[in-house]
This record gives sequence, C-alpha cells and structure tokens, in this order.
Amino acid sequence: MASTPTGKELFFSFFRLGLTAYGGPAMVAHIRELALNRHQWLDDKEFRNGLALGQVTPGPIIITATFVGYMVQGLTGAVIATIAIFTPSFLLVVAVAPIFDRLRSSPYFGRITDGILASFVGLLLFVLIKFATAVPWDLLRIIIGL
Repeated sequence: MASTPTGKELFFSFFRLGLTAYGGPAMVAHIRELALNRHQWLDDKEFRNGLALGQVTPGPIIITATFVGYMVQGLTGAVIATIAIFTPSFLLVVAVAPIFDRLRSSPYFGRITDGILASFVGLLLFVLIKFATAVPWDLLRIIIGL
C-alpha cells in the first residue's frame, strides 16, 4: 500500500469521482482505478473484498467508497469518502430539480443520456474482464460464474 492520503486528498479524490462518474455498477471501474492504479491505496484482493462487501449491502457504490476510505484512514476516512462521493450527486439533484421537466423534454438532454448509457456498457465490460482475469478459475468457479 502506498502512503496514507491526507483527509483533504481523500475527500477531493472521491469528490472528483462522484462529480465525474455516472454512478451505478460502472462506477466500480472508476473506484478501482482510483484506489489501485492511481494511488495504490489497496491491493487487488483488498479491493475485491470491499466490493463483495458493498454488493451484499444497500448502496453498493457508497459502501465500496466507504470501505476504501476505511482501509486508508480508518473511521475518519470512511466518513470522508462517503460524504465526498455522495456530495456531488446531492448538489446536482438539488440544483436540477426545479428545472428537470424542461430539461427532460430537451433533445440534447436525451442525446447526452443515451451517450452516458452507452459508456455504461463499456465500463461494465471493463470491470468484468478485470475481475475475471484475477480469479483462479477451476471447474467449481466456472459453474458458479455461469
């Protein structure tokens, strides 16, 4: 594991992630990139454990971010990462709610939404490939996977 980030570094890393990623399961690829490749806060096994924990609880993306924060800074890091990843979406909803009906009827908004949904498929495929290559496959795991 690389050096422990400061609270400010942790907050802004997850805030940027929450601001630029579209949410849902595709966001896992972004969290993985942040925690493993960019900062080396976790190794692959630790990340997969956190992801598994997140998938069996409500709000899997928030829980995964919380887990990463906890692993690098304990309870304080968990709180910081959770607030940071949640804040951009909350602010966006508060800002857009009053004009959403007009926005929804815009053809440009529809095109943007279509593009985001198309990229979602690519991100899911990327995550699938990354996790599939990390599994030591045997007959039992193949059957469970299928």
